[in-house]
Amino acid sequence: MERKHKIIIFWILTIAGFLAHTLTDAMPAFWGESIAAMQPPASIGMIAFMMIVSYLIPVIGILLIVYGGKTAKTINMVLALIMALFTVFHMSELIEEFNAAQITIMPMMAVVAILMAKESIKLRKE
Repeated sequence: MERKHKIIIFWILTIAGFLAHTLTDAMPAFWGESIAAMQPPASIGMIAFMMIVSYLIPVIGILLIVYGGKTAKTINMVLALIMALFTVFHMSELIEEFNAAQITIMPMMAVVAILMAKESIKLRKE
């Protein structure tokens, strides 16, 4: 499989992983349980940040791979490295607050992000 296709698939898997990550926390509502957070509501800034990380960055990464040249490969590589760091650090939150449902998703998201960063580095070197 061509390296560009792999990277695009990894970006799509990243978006799907974030969707699954969110859905996992919302699923108890289907059984009538409250899913309201004990903390105050998230700020607009935090919601915007999560939309940037979970949707905008992956879509920009895909567009860079599809339409970009050498500079786009470099930008994609940086975005992939940022995503890899973010997912690994986000997964580390499971140490502080263990969540059995999230343990099924977060490690795979980290693996996908690390593989994507590795492939992006290789693509940049080509």
